[in-house]
Amino acid sequence: MSLCCNIVAGGCNTAELYCKNATAIYNELTNKRKAPIKEVRIMKTNRVEEIISNMTSFGKDRYHRSELLSEMFKLQEDTVRLTFNEEHASTADLKIWDVERHLTDLNEQNNHIADVELEKFKGECRTLCNLIKAEISGQRGENRAFRSLEFLNAPSLIVKNVELSDGDLRTEIDALVINPNGLVIVEVKNTSKDIFIDERGDYFRTGEFLKWDCNIADKMAVKETLLKKALAAVGIDIPSIHKIVVFTDNRIQVQNKCNMIETCFVSQLSYKIDDLRNECNCSIQLMNDIKEAVEQASSKEEYPFEFDVKGFKHDFAVVMSILESASSDADIEEETEIIEFHIPENKEETVVKDNKVEMFETRRPRRFGNVAAIALVALAAGITAFNTIGKGGI
Repeated sequence: MSLCCNIVAGGCNTAELYCKNATAIYNELTNKRKAPIKEVRIMKTNRVEEIISNMTSFGKDRYHRSELLSEMFKLQEDTVRLTFNEEHASTADLKIWDVERHLTDLNEQNNHIADVELEKFKGECRTLCNLIKAEISGQRGENRAFRSLEFLNAPSLIVKNVELSDGDLRTEIDALVINPNGLVIVEVKNTSKDIFIDERGDYFRTGEFLKWDCNIADKMAVKETLLKKALAAVGIDIPSIHKIVVFTDNRIQVQNKCNMIETCFVSQLSYKIDDLRNECNCSIQLMNDIKEAVEQASSKEEYPFEFDVKGFKHDFAVVMSILESASSDADIEEETEIIEFHIPENKEETVVKDNKVEMFETRRPRRFGNVAAIALVALAAGITAFNTIGKGGI
């Protein structure tokens, strides 16, 4: 009986020794992954700043309108490049919505750790996509109108995208046609909605309800006023200027009840201008003088972009930082770690080989802590002692 107790006691001492080693190994493996909260915050802040510094688009505070589309495309390329493998991003023709989907998938895989941040970023993505879409649509519509002007019968000079300003008053003329019959201001509308213009010039998109957009007559009047002022500055007096609003989609319906402006579809534009007559009888010299004066008056001023690019970059970097950190932690948790014990002949000497225990193999405990590891070692030690007794050790 005494011998049995000694053997069991010896087994328990061995188990205690193994447990101490198991605990030490577990603590070492666990602690090396647990950075203090302050350090984690610093690491995330540094990562956010690093991501932002790698985004090269919109490096200025102010832009001319002609620069905006290319910069928006660069911003899209920045987010794609930083989200995906660089080679993959360059060959797959990925867009901003692909970034959204990828980050949404990562967030779901990591138990929705970035729901709030991701939702904010996705809202900004939608705004950016709408701005890109509007700019592309506007340029396509203008290009269709410009091509239509190539078919004018009368010798004409065309000045495109004229920006005029007078103090706080600014406007842009999509196209100014200068021909012997006078001047024509062309405003291009690339809409797919039916349009109604009332007697006062209020411009509505129609559907189930009328949706007011602007007073198109007032806008055209501002263009005419600033154009006349620019010409008057160089001694050119034009008694009257025609104003045409041209629609690029022939499938829509347009009702115009305002006699201050004329409307037509892009397919009719050249015929409409050829039929116009006014009090001018412009010579070729006068036409050239008008063109030169308008080009000199045209403003090339740059303005702040209406979209919060800095906020967009920061919010993207925050989402990326959170998801990268969560994915990295998940990868570490899934690593299989094997702890191996060598049962020493000398109780006072314990040899641990490569931080692995031969007696069991397990994934690192996340919630069970040291208790599970200690219990397993103690159980193994007890079984060893019992087997010793069973083989005739007493």
